[in-house]
Amino acid sequence: MRRAVVVWTLVTIGLAALGPGLAVGQTASELTVDELVGRALAENPDLMAARIEVEAAAARVQQAGLRPNPTLELGGQKAISPDNNLNVGLSLPLDLNGRKAGRVGVAERELDARRRQVADRERRLRADVRMKAGEVLAAQRSLRVIDDLLQVNRDGLALVESRVRAGAAPALEESLQVVEVNRLDASRQLAQSRVEIATLQLKALAGMAPESPLVVKGDLAPPPSSLSQTEATRRSISERPDLAAARAEVAMAAAMVKKEQAEGRWDASINVGYQRQDFGFNLNGLTASGQARPIQDVFHYFGGGVSITLPVRNGNEGSIAAALAAERAAARRVEFVVLTVQQEVAAAFTQYDAAQRSLQVYERGVRDVARRNLAVVRQAYQLGRGSLLDVVAEQRRYIEIENGYTDALKQVYDAAVDIERAVGVADR
Repeated sequence: MRRAVVVWTLVTIGLAALGPGLAVGQTASELTVDELVGRALAENPDLMAARIEVEAAAARVQQAGLRPNPTLELGGQKAISPDNNLNVGLSLPLDLNGRKAGRVGVAERELDARRRQVADRERRLRADVRMKAGEVLAAQRSLRVIDDLLQVNRDGLALVESRVRAGAAPALEESLQVVEVNRLDASRQLAQSRVEIATLQLKALAGMAPESPLVVKGDLAPPPSSLSQTEATRRSISERPDLAAARAEVAMAAAMVKKEQAEGRWDASINVGYQRQDFGFNLNGLTASGQARPIQDVFHYFGGGVSITLPVRNGNEGSIAAALAAERAAARRVEFVVLTVQQEVAAAFTQYDAAQRSLQVYERGVRDVARRNLAVVRQAYQLGRGSLLDVVAEQRRYIEIENGYTDALKQVYDAAVDIERAVGVADR
């Protein structure tokens, strides 16, 4: 009877330790999931690189708006005689028939596409951080359950050892308790490694160094989504960044068609020049006053002209055809992305509903039943109708159910994150 009282006390303490209100000590390095998302959006190196690419695209817009530079030509000739020539010419391309507008249009559409791509990376990064943080929270919850059970069983082992030494309990009970403590200790090592690995991966997403201390605050209970599936689908099609980026690619392809068409039209350059010619003959002539002088003088010439490029043999037909094909391909990709978005939204809501139903079963028909079953086994042991093995087995079954409940919480959490990822706009 005294042995039953000891086991009764140990199991009661274990049940109290398994409750959902487990607490952990807070440290200065604790961050919530939302704080981690904000830090990742500000410091993730890959996202920062994408933003720098936007700056490069903006610089290309500036470059596309610049006119071609003029060309200065200098030349001269020197004969064996005193004769010599000096030539100075300036050529200015006119950049006609929409060439500048074509370049600027392509650069502006590229800038818009880059910005949309950065927004899509932010969407995916938010979801990745929340998903990885959920993995850390689930691992931390499992570790707390194991830690509390391990402490209870270690305390129980000390009591059983003292009873065995006093001859009040058989040595088999001590052996059973030692096995249970060692099993929980091994499980704790694995659970601890899962927490550490998930935390390291989360640090990488948040732009934190591996040695930086981090504890994730919060629980696996995200607020329910206020969007219906119909509204979520509508918002995703109108606002999701990757779909907007695909549409920007279509606009850029259309701008490229106009640019290539402009390059295939005629163009012209204005030319102006100056020539200084020092020229004469090895003879003497007479001036107006009748004096003799060498026939030698300096002549100055000014001129100008227009050079026209005629697209007779090369109208840029190949580049135009390639640009038209690229525009058609971009339009087809938009259609595919729309279908993908609709499928992802539907799948996310389906998974969320199924995960919620599974969680409700655990909360209403599994955990309570498991507690009652353990209580029945405990009472049977107390009345001498069971063994310590029955109590240990039921306790292990209860632990499995608690781990299953953690998995159900994680599935609901993941499904909520998937809805946010699929819609593309944070609903918080």
